[in-house]
Amino acid sequence: MNLLTRIFFYSLIFVGYLFFMSIYAPLGISWLEHHAERMTSAVNFLHLNGFETFGFTVWSSCADCILEGPVENEMYSSINGISLFPYILLNYFGGIESLLFFGPIIDKLFIFIGAVLIAELMIKFIQDYSSLPDYLIGMACFSLFTLSPWTYKMFLTGWWEGLFLMFFLFGMAAFQNKRFKLGYLAFFLAGVFHHLWALVVSIFYTLLIVSSYLFQGERNFNKYFPPNIVSQNMSMKLIFALGLSSIIFFLIQFLASQYFDFGSGSSVFFRVGISGNDIHNGGLIGALQFLGGSRFTQCFQGMGMEAFSGSTMVIIAMYNCLFSIAGMGIISLIAIFGVYLLIKNSTLAMKVLIPLIFALLFFIGVFQQSMSVHLMGYSYIFSAIFSVGITYLMLVLQKSSGSSLLGFIFSIPCLAGILILSIRVSMLSGMS
Repeated sequence: MNLLTRIFFYSLIFVGYLFFMSIYAPLGISWLEHHAERMTSAVNFLHLNGFETFGFTVWSSCADCILEGPVENEMYSSINGISLFPYILLNYFGGIESLLFFGPIIDKLFIFIGAVLIAELMIKFIQDYSSLPDYLIGMACFSLFTLSPWTYKMFLTGWWEGLFLMFFLFGMAAFQNKRFKLGYLAFFLAGVFHHLWALVVSIFYTLLIVSSYLFQGERNFNKYFPPNIVSQNMSMKLIFALGLSSIIFFLIQFLASQYFDFGSGSSVFFRVGISGNDIHNGGLIGALQFLGGSRFTQCFQGMGMEAFSGSTMVIIAMYNCLFSIAGMGIISLIAIFGVYLLIKNSTLAMKVLIPLIFALLFFIGVFQQSMSVHLMGYSYIFSAIFSVGITYLMLVLQKSSGSSLLGFIFSIPCLAGILILSIRVSMLSGMS
């Protein structure tokens, strides 16, 4: 089955899922009100002020944000118009109505492309391992990615991780096909839309080069770089492509700070959770709670511990909610084990996934308070790790069963159970 046919089936899965969630999911599939308001505020501010503020804009859902006149104490130091470019165009040509209608559609398009890329890369990861048809492997991986609770949260509140992952995976695919200029450009664009993730990945690649001089016998650091990056010169170009966006962003931010005071945005120490007033810092356990797909506090329905003294139906709902999230957390750990096995058996998987895993671990370990607070956004990258890990374990089950036919048949209810649980946990998502 060729690529276009597989994309057709991917599209059917994606549209079918959106249709189902639009009817049954309590929060629907479009932007939440607070996100729509802050997107409106951000693009309106840039429309009125242009680049007088070096592209920095407000990022708030407040009703009385100042959009005209003095702009001091109104700008957010982490949001620049560069990363809002698609939405600025929508607002410029079609106004706010166009932004609110097409903005969520564009977000879903980016998610769809990212899901297609990870599914197609998964086919390449195991092309010498599995005898199953490519379309079955691709559809399984695509479904696991698309239906995951981490992806669903991106439908509600678009974060820039969606664009970063899309361009990052596209760059990996380009390098795999020896389209080097296209690969460098894709990595640069990944950084343009999320300079922090790009910066951490560039740090990973830099550490590989530096550390190779510290450990004898580990000079072949290029084996962890993208496919077909075989020389130090190519490696340096790759690091530059990723890091250039961060250099540009911090330079613009420094210039802007000479003329304007950024009125919002938290400090690095606050995001780490060591500012002295860190009630939202749950430590490493808090940073890892995204593995469950939703917060345990969702199960208390806003009542706190009083929920235990509620009616029988409230207690039953809370009880089963806790089981659903705990089950998702267990399956996430199983998926991580699957990724470990996949990386051991596929060089291409190692090259694609290791940088993402390092970056995710970096955010978990360093920005503990941010990870404790924001279950959406940062955790979106885990959708890719989760989908390939579970897909590979299904293939292991299929091969180890002694019968390819029985292995395939038994993998169907397992996959169905995980997908249904993913939908269940997505429906538990609140507005946090």
